[in-house]
Amino acid sequence: METGFLHLHKTTVILFLALYLFKWIALTFNVEGLKAFFAKKGLRIFEMVISTLFLVTGMYLMVKMPAELRTNLLWIKIALVFASIPLAVIGFKRSNKILATLSVLLIITSYGLAEMHKKNKGKSATIETTATLSGQEIYAKLNCAICHGQDGKLMLNGAKDLTASTLSRADIEHQILNGKNAMPAYKDALTPEQLKSLTDYVTSLQQK
Repeated sequence: METGFLHLHKTTVILFLALYLFKWIALTFNVEGLKAFFAKKGLRIFEMVISTLFLVTGMYLMVKMPAELRTNLLWIKIALVFASIPLAVIGFKRSNKILATLSVLLIITSYGLAEMHKKNKGKSATIETTATLSGQEIYAKLNCAICHGQDGKLMLNGAKDLTASTLSRADIEHQILNGKNAMPAYKDALTPEQLKSLTDYVTSLQQK
């Protein structure tokens, strides 16, 4: 269920940002065609639906998110989103280019912070390069259990059930190194030997 919410949230974020950008272009450059397009009642209803889904799915995922992942960067992102909404309502309704521009900048900044938050989770994970650790110990040090659980079945924050996974060894390694969805990339945190040990452990959780 959370995976569905995560994908829905990502889609609504992109649509929400696109709507803001096109409305800003229409207002800033006085594009009459775009202005007329956004004045349509059907599109206004669509915009309300997208905005609602964007906020609802975002709040749901935040509530479900483990406390360890709620960093200061995440709270700043949320604050920027909520600050942008009234600015956008006033700015676009009153054709105030300054407020409209500020609202768009806040949304773009919040999106950038979300991406930075994801990348930083992987970069901040550090394991001693000289340490000889088992795959299970690496799994614990990278806090994989926060979303996957100790047994791989927790499925929080959009994480997959590792015991039901049908991924090949190569696919598992690729996902560990490059991340996917809310999962950060750990290519800067692991040595080849540690990657092998972690992959061995994740593979061992799969139900044969």
